[in-house]
Amino acid sequence: MHLQGALDEIMCRAFPTTLKGPMRVWFSKLTPNTVSTFKELNGHYVTHFIGGQRHRRSSRAILNIMQREDESLKSYVTRFNKEALLINEADDKVLITAFTSGLKRRELLFSIYKNDPNMMAEALYKAKKYMNADDAMIAGGDGQRKRERQDDPSPN
Repeated sequence: MHLQGALDEIMCRAFPTTLKGPMRVWFSKLTPNTVSTFKELNGHYVTHFIGGQRHRRSSRAILNIMQREDESLKSYVTRFNKEALLINEADDKVLITAFTSGLKRRELLFSIYKNDPNMMAEALYKAKKYMNADDAMIAGGDGQRKRERQDDPSPN
């Protein structure tokens, strides 16, 4: 509309027809006759919705994520990915380094670096294969036998 040279009054009246959900609710709560130009309306809109966005973190924050002693690989991967989404412009090499630095499972670490991944997706694919293997062993009863051996203090 702006490119077509529409008047401010027309743009202001047409603007609410493009809104849905929370944006429509916000617009309906504006005090009548407080906005006189489309530029003002646009400024209110941007200020309200940009201000509500969450602050992104630097990649430094992800370097402190470590797998806890009692934490499953699946739980660690989920927690790591959730934090990685908060990172502003996360580089794959930084993500891989942070992910592997926090791992407790050395055999997975070896497997990841054996293939020297360039993308975080490759490291996560390896982790997923390990999680699937764990699930299969538990379903087959090997997980229970492994836990029994760990609990048994007598040497075999």
